[in-house]
Amino acid sequence: MYTVYMALHINNPAVEQKVRDMALTTGESITDAIGTAADERIVRLRPAGVDLPSPTVDEILELMRSFKLRPINTELTDDEILGYGPDGICE
Repeated sequence: MYTVYMALHINNPAVEQKVRDMALTTGESITDAIGTAADERIVRLRPAGVDLPSPTVDEILELMRSFKLRPINTELTDDEILGYGPDGICE
């Protein structure tokens, strides 16, 4: 299974400054400071002793069936999908 990571983009300058101040205060990287803060808040807000229920296989399959899956980029050639330009060089 592959894991996909996405960058976190903060649009609020005040929040970005708070994150930078937190990282500077803790001596952590910004990423580690955000991760630790998120972990601490989750622990604080989640009721003690309550585990989140694990979905059943049937529930997961039902969720998958509920998506309206359609092909994307059907107008692109195989080479364009792979990133090759008209000159045959990968762009």
